[in-house]
Amino acid sequence: MNKTVQSITILMIMTIVINANTITNAFQNATVDGYVRAGYEIHNLKDNDTFNHGALGGKLHIETAPISSISMGASFYTSNSFDSADNQGLVPFRGEVAHSYTILGEAYLKTVLGKTTLKLGRQEIETPFAQVDDIGMVPNTFEAYILENRDIPDTTLFLGQIQKMAGVDAEVVDQFTRVNGTNNMQVLGVTYEGIKHFNLNAWYYRLKDAEIDSIAYLEASYEGSFYGMGYGLGVQYAKQTYLEEKDASVYGINTSISHEATGLTVGAAYNKADGNAVTSGFGGGPFFSNSEYLIIDNAGSNGSQTWFGVEWDANSIGIDGLTLGLSKAILKNENSQKATETDLDISYQINKQIEMHMICSDLDGKNVGEDTSKHLRVFANYHF
Repeated sequence: MNKTVQSITILMIMTIVINANTITNAFQNATVDGYVRAGYEIHNLKDNDTFNHGALGGKLHIETAPISSISMGASFYTSNSFDSADNQGLVPFRGEVAHSYTILGEAYLKTVLGKTTLKLGRQEIETPFAQVDDIGMVPNTFEAYILENRDIPDTTLFLGQIQKMAGVDAEVVDQFTRVNGTNNMQVLGVTYEGIKHFNLNAWYYRLKDAEIDSIAYLEASYEGSFYGMGYGLGVQYAKQTYLEEKDASVYGINTSISHEATGLTVGAAYNKADGNAVTSGFGGGPFFSNSEYLIIDNAGSNGSQTWFGVEWDANSIGIDGLTLGLSKAILKNENSQKATETDLDISYQINKQIEMHMICSDLDGKNVGEDTSKHLRVFANYHF
């Protein structure tokens, strides 16, 4: 009997030691990455005040090595405000509970079994109507259960339940709040890439008992090249079902052509809403014509938006990492009242660690309830 007890005790001690070593190894072999970010923005309202704000922040992410195919991850995001100015017209740099804040934006368990990945907890997500939309100091993150499977050749299946959200587009920037109350949001998506140069996406979002209680979305795109020229064409359609009102449909098309030798790309996009007003969802949204501020949502019922722009990659003259873009968006509501936005985007990837971005926007949004203003945002990121 004593020998049996001793054997069991020794086995338990060995199991604890092995598990302790396994956990220690998981953390010793963890990956650590993130970035430090400085941001500054100015919002100059026509015939009114000028608002400005600066902040220093970033992200620290750690993910353990797998233990029996299960890894753990966490990300801390922080935004430390230089001042406590009014947020009017500004992309949120500060929080609502506190001007400077730190938030545990990711805290998840992940397991990879063959071609199936299951991720549970707070995490960054990229889908058409729920995405990080990293346009400020802290991106959108979501509390969710996500399953992705790639067993079917050239096909990715996405199944998820999104429960809470925090970040730049959330109801409360610096706290996780519920998405659609206790009903949450269920997501089903399929991506197919089995035809050369062709991509097809189909998504469905269920929002039981919400004002818009479902969103169905289809997108197809094709890219190719010939004689030193590149080209692209995309089409999209969304059906948004209202619970107690008439539904909304959105049609979209975009096209682009590029010249490799000069680094120039010219593009255009158009979206038309039929029926009710539409939503870009929980993030920047998928619609082709959306610009920095004006989006098809602003057009209301039966509105439309046109976008066109040009981009230049300075690598064509030997300056690696420098990109300049100039674009214009024209929004019309159902009464043909117009709003316009002109954007200048400059991005410079100095090296693998350091990048800078500047976005200048000239916005005339008075006909759709938005500001008439000039806006400047500047970011510098150091990645590690």
